[in-house]
Amino acid sequence: MTERRPLPHPWEKVKAELQSRLPGLLRDLGIRERPDRQGLIHPLNPNRKDRRPGSFVIWTQGSGAGAWKDYACDDKGDVFDLIQYLASPRPAEKIDVYWWALDWLGWDRGHVRTLAEDAAARQRREREIRAEEARAQSMEKARSAELFKLWLGLPPIAGTPAERYLTTARGLPIERLAHQPGALRWAEAVEFADPETGEVHEWRHCMVSAVTRGKAVTGLHRTFLTPDGTGKAQRRKAKTMIGSVAGGAIRISPGPSGLSPTMAEKKGRTDPLIVTEGIEDALTLAIARPDCRVWAAGSLSLMGLLDWPGCASAVVLAADNDWDKPEAVAAFERVETHWRAQANGRPVAVIRAALGKDFNDMARGAAA
Repeated sequence: MTERRPLPHPWEKVKAELQSRLPGLLRDLGIRERPDRQGLIHPLNPNRKDRRPGSFVIWTQGSGAGAWKDYACDDKGDVFDLIQYLASPRPAEKIDVYWWALDWLGWDRGHVRTLAEDAAARQRREREIRAEEARAQSMEKARSAELFKLWLGLPPIAGTPAERYLTTARGLPIERLAHQPGALRWAEAVEFADPETGEVHEWRHCMVSAVTRGKAVTGLHRTFLTPDGTGKAQRRKAKTMIGSVAGGAIRISPGPSGLSPTMAEKKGRTDPLIVTEGIEDALTLAIARPDCRVWAAGSLSLMGLLDWPGCASAVVLAADNDWDKPEAVAAFERVETHWRAQANGRPVAVIRAALGKDFNDMARGAAA
């Protein structure tokens, strides 16, 4: 019987090296999304028809960095399994993943480094990681500043096609709001130069909504409309988001106090907070419940990335009626779990429209 040749590097050592260089590994595996503040990445799953992010999750921090799970089909594994899942061509066996990893790391298949070489390489990697993190933070800050500057220069929606869309197409009597939604603005035709890529994009006929995290506008939500505001534009994606949106929200209504979250917390004022997925739903509920603060997260997955704000006495989650979409049902369950984990004894409730897909559908059906 032939004795098996020992591997040139221990599995755990290779795994630790892959985890320490995870940002570069993910880029080479085709994952371009950045981690949120919890260190999670929510890309679309390239191995199935995944239409919206949320169910496919990759962890980037701690001892489990590189671990992943797809909650829609229960596939999961560690960083080696992630390589086997995403690499093209796909390694057939686990040992093939090992050799793939050595090639990617640039490690000779028959050479074991000295302790001094290993320490020097580790220090070099740490410097590279810190430099990459600093560069990413700098670019994110610059991009957020440019987006805020663009949004600040746009006119409010009053008298624009965006107001016509909300009042006519979506049946929203926004004049009944005690505080008009200052987060919403109108872009007839503007240009945005992305400081990260250098690309210049033109935005035409869209409602531009500020996504705020803490005290700063960090991203923007865009709803592209027809020029006259009679409906959404006929394009592949009528709603898109840009900038750093994880952990932020579109603040539709400040509630009965009229105070910003920061000022309300400073004064010790708390009110119930309603969190919705979409802007139209948020406006519908803000009109119906002026006694509540109302925020739109922008998407279902983003509803589960918000921190409980100090201005909220309770949280009410407005769920869409997506019973025919198992992925959406599972994603909302994660959202609810996220909020209940933060509650510390404070109330958390879930509400659903009695008819239609959401509360705006129900309100328009009732009006008809």
